[in-house]
Amino acid sequence: MKKGRGSRTAEVAAATRAVHHLYDEPVVFADPYALQFAGPVWRTVVSVGLLRWLILRVLLGAMRPVAGQVAARSRYAEDMLAKAVANGVDQYVIVGAGFDSFALRRADLASRLRVFELDHPDTQRDKRERVNRLGVGVPENLEFVGVDFEKESVADGLRRSGFQSDRPAFFSWLGTTPYLSNAATLNTLASIAGFARPGSQIVFDYLVPDDALSGDDRRVVDKLKRFTARRGEPLIGEFHPTELAQELRAIGFEMIEDATGAQLEERYFANRSDDLRPMGGARFAYATVTGTDGSMD
Repeated sequence: MKKGRGSRTAEVAAATRAVHHLYDEPVVFADPYALQFAGPVWRTVVSVGLLRWLILRVLLGAMRPVAGQVAARSRYAEDMLAKAVANGVDQYVIVGAGFDSFALRRADLASRLRVFELDHPDTQRDKRERVNRLGVGVPENLEFVGVDFEKESVADGLRRSGFQSDRPAFFSWLGTTPYLSNAATLNTLASIAGFARPGSQIVFDYLVPDDALSGDDRRVVDKLKRFTARRGEPLIGEFHPTELAQELRAIGFEMIEDATGAQLEERYFANRSDDLRPMGGARFAYATVTGTDGSMD
């Protein structure tokens, strides 16, 4: 993203969620606020049938699996969060929150769950303006934590907030790691592991290298890379699934699940009559913070 404005790809993700919420059936992930977060240009594209067909089906039709990926990652993360809340977790940290609408959608959890949205101050300023235009107000259980990830860590941001590091938390980090170098991703994860209480959990998605993909999956990823690069936000980060669990263990995490697109297709997209499926070039890591000796405290 460029300084002084919110993330363009966060807008695209909001538009993708809006299309899914409004037009796909059945809905894997419902987001009634996504259309308003998408911005005026994308709202027009989503709302006008001819434009929607021309842009999303004709020009970007080959990237349809990316739409499935956006729905799948949000559903998966919030399903894992639900399990954590049921087990008593009362803090939810959304890293690189973009135009996530969880705190608006889940008012039923307002008294039980404190939500911390971490993102660049420019994106958060843009988001606050859009929330104000919705007329719903910022939920009392939501705290915006502005973080310039090029200069500071997740832990730096949370130290300025009301986050309680002596209590377990659930973290989500979606649609971000491919925009970062592997070193930057691992540094961010290490910051979380070093600051969060053991037993805290995280879900994040990541791209796998071309040599681990089939031809069709490789073509989808290639189109996605060209699409984001043209918008000034190139994809540069990839992890080999066989190596990621070891890398996580070395920085203080233990992998719980490393889900493939095919696994989430079976879980969330079975028996659909349309063509919506998650992309095969990305995976979903679900991990827990461990003690320094690699075991749970």
